[in-house]
Amino acid sequence: MTDQPSNGAVPTRDQIAVEDTWDLTTIFPTEEAWDAEAAQVPGLIERAAATRGTLAESPQALADAIQAVLALQLSISRLTVYASLRRDEDTTNAAAVARYERAIKLAIQAGEALSFLDPELLAMPEEKLQSFIADPVLADYRHMLEDTDRHRAHVRSEEVEQLLAQFSDVTRTASEAFGALDNADLSFGKVRDDQGNEVELTKARYGLLMESRDRDVRREAHEVLTRAYEGHAHTFASLYGSSVRKDATLARVRGYDSAIGEALFDDAVPESVYDSLLTAVRDDIGVVGRYMDLRKRALGLDELQIYDLRVPLAPEPVVHYAYRDAVKVVLGGLGALGDTYLGDLEKGYGSRWVDVHETKGKRSGAYSWGVYGAPPVMLMNWNGTLSDVFTLAHESGHAMHTFYANDAQPLHYAHYSIFLAEIASTVNEVLLNWHLRTELGKDDPVAEFGILNRFAETFYGTVISQSMYADFEKRVHAFAEQGHPLTLDLLTETFGQMSRDYMPGVVVDDSVAGRWMRIPHFYRAFYVYQYATGMSAAIAVASMLRDESEPARQRYLQMLEAGGSDYPLNLLKEAGIDLTTPEPVKLALKEFGTIIDEMERLEAEGVLARAQEKETTTA
Repeated sequence: MTDQPSNGAVPTRDQIAVEDTWDLTTIFPTEEAWDAEAAQVPGLIERAAATRGTLAESPQALADAIQAVLALQLSISRLTVYASLRRDEDTTNAAAVARYERAIKLAIQAGEALSFLDPELLAMPEEKLQSFIADPVLADYRHMLEDTDRHRAHVRSEEVEQLLAQFSDVTRTASEAFGALDNADLSFGKVRDDQGNEVELTKARYGLLMESRDRDVRREAHEVLTRAYEGHAHTFASLYGSSVRKDATLARVRGYDSAIGEALFDDAVPESVYDSLLTAVRDDIGVVGRYMDLRKRALGLDELQIYDLRVPLAPEPVVHYAYRDAVKVVLGGLGALGDTYLGDLEKGYGSRWVDVHETKGKRSGAYSWGVYGAPPVMLMNWNGTLSDVFTLAHESGHAMHTFYANDAQPLHYAHYSIFLAEIASTVNEVLLNWHLRTELGKDDPVAEFGILNRFAETFYGTVISQSMYADFEKRVHAFAEQGHPLTLDLLTETFGQMSRDYMPGVVVDDSVAGRWMRIPHFYRAFYVYQYATGMSAAIAVASMLRDESEPARQRYLQMLEAGGSDYPLNLLKEAGIDLTTPEPVKLALKEFGTIIDEMERLEAEGVLARAQEKETTTA
């Protein structure tokens, strides 16, 4: 099997070597085993529901109830994760979709049955609950119970909680419909690649074509993809508008001041952290303008279009990475994390943690996911670019976070916050970038420029773009909370204005203003800001790993092992990072500025001219 099909067609799953697919038998050995566990869920629900009315009897009774609930939650997690992973292998597979729907139904039934928990627990006088929490019988659940008590003002009556649980099946409609349209039903047509071959355009191939040195190739791919989304613009506006109104309504029902307030509350993140991120980026937007001006000069353009933002400004050291070569590159770049981390990750690669290739109907993009008691897995859509290598490093950071947290923590503390997850993944990217700059750029200024540009591109996409998306989300949710209709025009105008604010020097036309239609993370409200805070913290962590070595490594690995045993800001402080201050974001922006300084220095030394000569010679 090769990394890419030779005829331009997207392969089917049966054409991919087994060793290049993830191993889900670690969760369920067969689909019959999945069916057998699904059949046991009603009994687990009954056992957990039978604890109703007993929570206030004694600390032991509460401990018994928690154990019954956790057994149910573990089973639901196993069933749902497995079904979702199987569905993502081929989103057009009716049997896999049906299994996923069955898992969701079971999860909803469990949620309804357990809706009594928080209301009954919080019906206890606060003094009595605190005395229970202090009892040694409940010592293993202390943080979990204290966090439940923190939510006291936002937990409704048992009847209302049951109703909200029942409505969870309805509230996922917009997200599910977007996913079906975006991954299964939307067809983009065909385009020409760099060799002039007609190929079927997919989102994964779009990413590859955006790195083409041929501007006509980039323009055509951009226009073809854009037309497909614009052809369903009113549908996308209806779906996203429904999702935002759902967020606002649920926040209001639970007594939060706003949807963003609810989204940040679970992690105990003050809204000031969100706002200070946006303020810091906006205050230093001039460095983004410098980067865009440099990009325009390097490409020899009179104006910079959106499809000019991902093409490398200099030839990169390796044009195409076979997957297994990329594994070696990633392992070579993460040396600062130590032998134990590297050994565990290498074993994971060899144990089919990764589903490598794009196949017909497979979910686009990349992610890492896991379930307690089984190894994590990663979804990729491999094209062999340096971007894919960095994506592999990124998702490996998530996977190792899961691996260590699951190993060190009990079930109820193994699940870590997304706020922390984006740090674990981005530390790997930063370390890999530094490694490649040292290894590949030390004797080759053109290669050095290319690696610097890769960091700049990653920083721009992770901190600047995600801050823009976060600003857009906050404004759109505020519109909904103020009663403004979320029309197609309003969404597009707002995103267009955000683009002008955060993308100085880039032409903002209708195709740019409409890019909000293509962003799946918007259906998980106030998620994307964590990419930006994550990279800011990751740069700080990587700097400590470089400067302090073993002490910093121990603090960082302890943070990974801590999972969700404390609030993310507290765990970060123990690792040496304080995101309640703007300093980490400012330091990250300073690092970005330093990278641009280096690129401008190399430009002044004639590196771009040498890069063009190198490209001409290679061609």
